[in-house]
Amino acid sequence: MNSRKLTILLVTGLVAASMLVGGCSAEGSDGKGTVNLIYVQWACAESQTHIAEAVLEDQGYTVEKTVVAAGPMWTGVAEGDADAFVCGWLPYTHEAYMEEFGDKVEDLGVDFEGARIGMVVPEYVTIDSIGELPSVGDKFEWTIYGIDPGSGLMRHTKEETIPAYGLEDFELMDSSGMAMTVALKKEYDAGNWVVVTGWSPHWKFFAYDLKYLDDPENTYGGQEEIHVIARKGLSEDMPEVASILSNFFLTDAQLGEVMYEVNVNDVDPETAARAWVDANQDVVSEWVS
Repeated sequence: MNSRKLTILLVTGLVAASMLVGGCSAEGSDGKGTVNLIYVQWACAESQTHIAEAVLEDQGYTVEKTVVAAGPMWTGVAEGDADAFVCGWLPYTHEAYMEEFGDKVEDLGVDFEGARIGMVVPEYVTIDSIGELPSVGDKFEWTIYGIDPGSGLMRHTKEETIPAYGLEDFELMDSSGMAMTVALKKEYDAGNWVVVTGWSPHWKFFAYDLKYLDDPENTYGGQEEIHVIARKGLSEDMPEVASILSNFFLTDAQLGEVMYEVNVNDVDPETAARAWVDANQDVVSEWVS
């Protein structure tokens, strides 16, 4: 096994181990009850969730968070084991989950516009289309660095992108969002050619000069929205929470600011989210009005 693949596997193992102890809680000052938020350890989802947590805490709620993979995230809300998540990618990335669980959850609306998925390479890579990958596979060591295998991004890559572009000679490595960015940084810093399954919003586009490879077969779909998905009955049981989550909305610059602090400046997610919420009360007031 080459050193690049060993690095990604080791990091994946560490991330998986950390997820086993994931989840934490904070006390709400007014004792209004507990809100259970569930999310995947994607950079955008992590920051979104911690921002939502800080806002709900300020309204007197105790917030408990659980980190899982995409499938269990949808299942947890559909079965009522969690109240909501703020990272539902629609209509394409999480299409299969919405088809399976759509009648068991409540869509509270869009919290981010202009999201996207695809294959991402450094700007210095001299190809511009996914269709060119087979002709330069050696430069990438025939490796595509992926994320958690249950994600919609990986499902579309395996089931649609790879067969559409004849990428069967490439190894698509299952890992995690964090492990993928570790591999990207390592190869980017060395000036090597590297291709990853990527998405935006994501802090890597703030930290590195990157580009999406063109997808003429449209295997990754077009622009997407990120939705707040809640369990059935949340609007009746906790109407204030449902209202706040329904109004919850971040621009690319707002979300990017928190992601950058967490992932580049190594600030604790709760600390970064709290600082942003405290500094942007004009935005928050629109969510809680």
